[in-house]
Amino acid sequence: MAKRYRGQNYPSVPQNRTYVPTRSAQKPPFYFEIETASQWPPESAEWQAFARDVINMPETMIPAIQEAIRQQRWKIAPNPLASIRTAAHQEAKRMGLT
Repeated sequence: MAKRYRGQNYPSVPQNRTYVPTRSAQKPPFYFEIETASQWPPESAEWQAFARDVINMPETMIPAIQEAIRQQRWKIAPNPLASIRTAAHQEAKRMGLT
């Protein structure tokens, strides 16, 4: 009778419990500020202060910032502020703002 060998990637000891990934309840910095800004209408005056004080970008970039927030990629990013800045620069290039 031939002996059977398992592959090296096969675990020799079975796991005693199943792994369930969990997401932290603590949100990254500036998450709530961006979440609040996403609820504002596009013509709101609060966008100027948000772009200048929170995002640290010029007010001419407001349409690009709004589009970056609408894309919602920042929600899963470990650093949502950097994600918004990067996406805003890409959107500004597409819109011809730069």
